[in-house]
Amino acid sequence: MRNRAGVSKERENDFINGGTAALTTTGALQAKAPDPEPVKKAKAKPVSISFTDENLKDIDNRIRNEILAGGSRVNRSDIVRAAILGLEHLSDEEISVLISKAKLQ
Repeated sequence: MRNRAGVSKERENDFINGGTAALTTTGALQAKAPDPEPVKKAKAKPVSISFTDENLKDIDNRIRNEILAGGSRVNRSDIVRAAILGLEHLSDEEISVLISKAKLQ
């Protein structure tokens, strides 16, 4: 500490150790449980994928239908993620059939 002339060590220690914050456990000062850590959202990574014009038109129609139905704001990535979630209900064989239908000729 600079310019300590005239400040006795005892007065300094009394000041530092003289605080009373959070020394009581009554009323509003009672210890409360720590806040749980916030759930972190998964971060999306931009990737490049290819669609035919027909695929893009179908995706855009799904977006339009969702908006007209009063749903929340939707984008193409939301539609693709929803399609991936829909695959969870199919067997591996059914997914293979869909993939072979979807392949560009």
